[in-house]
Amino acid sequence: MNKYTNGMSAWKEDKNHLIKEFKLNSFKQITEKLIEIAKIADKMDHHPDFEVFNYNKIKFKIQTHTHKTVTELDYKLAAEIDKILSL
Repeated sequence: MNKYTNGMSAWKEDKNHLIKEFKLNSFKQITEKLIEIAKIADKMDHHPDFEVFNYNKIKFKIQTHTHKTVTELDYKLAAEIDKILSL
């Protein structure tokens, strides 16, 4: 845990990425939430990698590609993703 993880749950640092899986109710709900995440990611100019699987699960991998490691910006994006997917 570090100074950026305050209030964040289940995000794990692994191989220079922040990683977390979410389970939603449907594929439609995932796509709707991804549109919200995309708007924030565009504003931040910071875009997560993600994988949708089993129709209702999504896994995010976040890294600052220019640094090839996790930075404060990654934790800020992760917190925004948590906000959107916890609604």
